[in-house]
Amino acid sequence: MGQSLSRNNILEQLRIKRNKRFRLASIVTVLITFTLLLPVLQYSLNVYIPYNKTALRVEESVFTRKDVVDFVRFNQRLSEEQGVQFNPGSSLFESLQLIAENEIAYLSAAQYGLTVEQWEIDEAFFIRLGIYDDIDLSLGEDKRAFQEQKIQFLNEVQLDDETYQDIVRKGIFREKLRRELSREIPLIQPHAEVYKILVSDAQPTMLSDIERRIQIGENLEEIISRFSEDPEVQKNKGSLGWIPVGIYPTLDNILFGRDENEKRNLDLRELSEPYINQESDLLEFYIISDLTEARELSDEHMEQLANDALTQFLSKKSLVVNIEYGLDNDTFNWINSRVQIASILPSSTISDEDDMDGVDSILNQ
Repeated sequence: MGQSLSRNNILEQLRIKRNKRFRLASIVTVLITFTLLLPVLQYSLNVYIPYNKTALRVEESVFTRKDVVDFVRFNQRLSEEQGVQFNPGSSLFESLQLIAENEIAYLSAAQYGLTVEQWEIDEAFFIRLGIYDDIDLSLGEDKRAFQEQKIQFLNEVQLDDETYQDIVRKGIFREKLRRELSREIPLIQPHAEVYKILVSDAQPTMLSDIERRIQIGENLEEIISRFSEDPEVQKNKGSLGWIPVGIYPTLDNILFGRDENEKRNLDLRELSEPYINQESDLLEFYIISDLTEARELSDEHMEQLANDALTQFLSKKSLVVNIEYGLDNDTFNWINSRVQIASILPSSTISDEDDMDGVDSILNQ
C-alpha cells in the first residue's frame, strides 16, 4: 500500500512539473507571438487603418485618406516646383471638391463621347511641370529623359504610376468637359460698353452735376476722372469695356434687363442706382455708353463663361450624384500633417479656426 502511494506521489509530481513547463512554454509562445505581431499591430493602427479610412465617396468610387494625400501631394509638388507656396489648409478643402468634381466629369465622359489618350496624360503632366516646351517626345533621347524625370518626380512624392495616371486622366476629363460645354456658348452675343464711378458719399448736388454733364454730352472718361474715387481711375478711366451677359451676374439685370413694358432698366448715358462695394464700402454707379446686339466674345470672356458653364454643370450634377464627405477635424489634421511633411517650401501657418471654417464649408454643401 505504501509503495502504491509513493508511485502515485511520483506521478503527481511529474504531472505538476509537466503542467508548469506547459504553462511556461505557453507564456513564452504568447510573448514571442505578441513580439512578432506588435509591428504588424502598430502598422495597422498607425498606418493601414488611418490611411484607408474613407475621406470621400462619389457614387461607387471610394477615396481614402491616402488617396487624398496622394492627390494633394501631387498638386503640392507641381506648385512648389514652380516656386508657388502651397497652402495645405485651404488647398485640402479645394482638393476634396476637385476630386469629387473630377470624378463627376469622369462619370459624365460617356455622355459627351470623351476619351483620354496616354500621350495627353504625359503632355498634361509636363505642361503642369513647366518643361514641356523643352522636350520633343518623338526623339528617343528626350523620351528617355521624360521617363527619368517622371520617375524621379513620382519617387519624390511617393506616388505609384497607376495613381499618377488616374489623377492626371480625370483632370483632363474635367478640362475636356469644360471645352465641350463651351461649344454651347454663342460666340456672337449682345454687349454693353460700361463705365463705373466710385464715390464715398453720394451727395445729391454731386449726382445732379454728374447727370447734367452726362446729358449735355461731356466725355464720359473726363467726367469719371473728375468725380470717381477709384484708385485705378487714372489708368482705366472707369471703363469696364464691352460686357456680355454673365460676366458680372449681379449687374445683368440692370445692364441688360427690361421691365414689363420692354423698357430698358438702364438707358444709354443714364446714371444707375448706387450699389455698395463690399470690399471698399464705396458706392458704385454704372453708365452704359453704347450697346450692340451682335459682338464677338473676347477670348477672356469666353474663358470665363466656359468656366461658369462647367461650374453650373458640376453643381447640378452634384445634386443627383451621391457624394459623401468623410471629413472631420481629426481627418483634416491627419492629412494636413502628411502633406506638410512632403512640402519642399516653408510651411504656412493655418489656425484651427480657419481649419474648421473650411471643414464646415465642405460639410454644409
